[in-house]
Amino acid sequence: MRTGTVIGLAVTVIVALAAVVGIVAARAYATRPVVESVSPGPDQVVNGATPIRVVLRSPEKVSRYTIAIDGRDVTATATRTVNGFEVPVPDLPDGAHTAVIDLEADDLIGEPSSYRWSFTTDVTAPPLQLAASKGWSEEAEVAGVTEPGASVLIDWGDGTATTTADQAGRFTLAPSLDEGETQVRVFAADAAGNESATRRTLRIDRERPRIRVGGVEDWTDSDRPTIYAFVDDASPTRIIARVNGQEAKTAPLSIGYTIETSRLPQGTNVISLEVTDAMGRTSTRTREFGVDSTEKLTNDLTLGPGARGDDVARLTRRLKVERIWKGKPSWTYDKRVEAAVRAYQRKAGLPEDGIARPALLSRTGGRIVVIKSKFVLNLWLDGKLAKQYPIAHGMPAYPTPTGSYVVTEMLENPTWTPPNSPWAAGLEPVPPGGSNPLGTRWIGTSAPLIGIHGTPQSWSIGTQASHGCVRMLISDVEELYEKVEVGMVVEFKD
Repeated sequence: MRTGTVIGLAVTVIVALAAVVGIVAARAYATRPVVESVSPGPDQVVNGATPIRVVLRSPEKVSRYTIAIDGRDVTATATRTVNGFEVPVPDLPDGAHTAVIDLEADDLIGEPSSYRWSFTTDVTAPPLQLAASKGWSEEAEVAGVTEPGASVLIDWGDGTATTTADQAGRFTLAPSLDEGETQVRVFAADAAGNESATRRTLRIDRERPRIRVGGVEDWTDSDRPTIYAFVDDASPTRIIARVNGQEAKTAPLSIGYTIETSRLPQGTNVISLEVTDAMGRTSTRTREFGVDSTEKLTNDLTLGPGARGDDVARLTRRLKVERIWKGKPSWTYDKRVEAAVRAYQRKAGLPEDGIARPALLSRTGGRIVVIKSKFVLNLWLDGKLAKQYPIAHGMPAYPTPTGSYVVTEMLENPTWTPPNSPWAAGLEPVPPGGSNPLGTRWIGTSAPLIGIHGTPQSWSIGTQASHGCVRMLISDVEELYEKVEVGMVVEFKD
């Protein structure tokens, strides 16, 4: 064989062997164990509860390894996994830390592999401080301060809202809430996953109060009705109630208020309500209603415009006796009745408001008219002659006066006390009994020393026999006594 041929063949073999060795070496290098990824990753912030996880290429080829954190060997705590290692993070202070993994493998390369990276631990929960509550408002808002960059979440059961605190740690969230009180939970979480939480009650009221009046219809047969104010509002409310301009007592209910009324006048009454909610918004409501609780006219009633029925008719009959009303009685308290009431009030010196109050009714409710020439006492009630009684009156030397007076006192079984008059000089008081000159009843008048009383001297009825008083039969004065009131007018006529 030629020398050149031998040399060429040798070169070929050498080249082929070198190629094989290169291929083998390349494959060994490509499959040598190295760190592909770590968790926590480089520069990541963790809360210390998450273990270190290392993912290797060709983990099965690792023959020996060491793991250190901040120079502290933690290899003994490591656990091999299918993909690499898992190392529980030791108790580390907050701050930056460095981890190093050294790997060795039995392969053609024979060189160790090392991986170094840094991460930060943070086990402190972020501060979370909410701004002072605004109380009731139209829209919900939660503002506060936490760790800069922390994520903030509000949870109210029906929804959530999130934001991120700015560089100063400030945040503001405006959850979309229904009206009323809603309790929300507020969470702040930092980059390491540490979390702080608190609660806040938000109070939302977007509309002014809505009011409905109940308890009375257009007309009521009670002069002391309980009226209800039903209030619809998200926030607490307060109420001012007035009935006919006078403030009325109120009591809260779960859905509003009760308004207590005093005895109301017959006729049209007005209730006005002013309801203010916690936002300071006020709603008002006015309602007119009529009271017609009785047809009987008593002197403790009050009648006003809008009243109707027999009690109004009786009032006009009374005013007719007073020469104020003309024509037939009216069963409706209209403008004409109101004008007549004003006219009587003006005549009697009463406050002129056109409302028939007890003072007016007492004065017009009845009238005693003594006609001396006929020796009779006429009792007028509700504008009608109720009864006529026979009487005796003053003798010529002591005449019964003429004029208009009022009843000032009423006594049962009175004691007769001698008056300061010449004819009574030397006489002693007489206690109640059959010989008492006043009989069993005394109706005193504003005429000095003049009254209406019974007498045991029934034979004197129909004569001028007294010292100025009006005498009546015992049974008659007792009957009259039950129909008379203090304040009733007494007229003495010739």
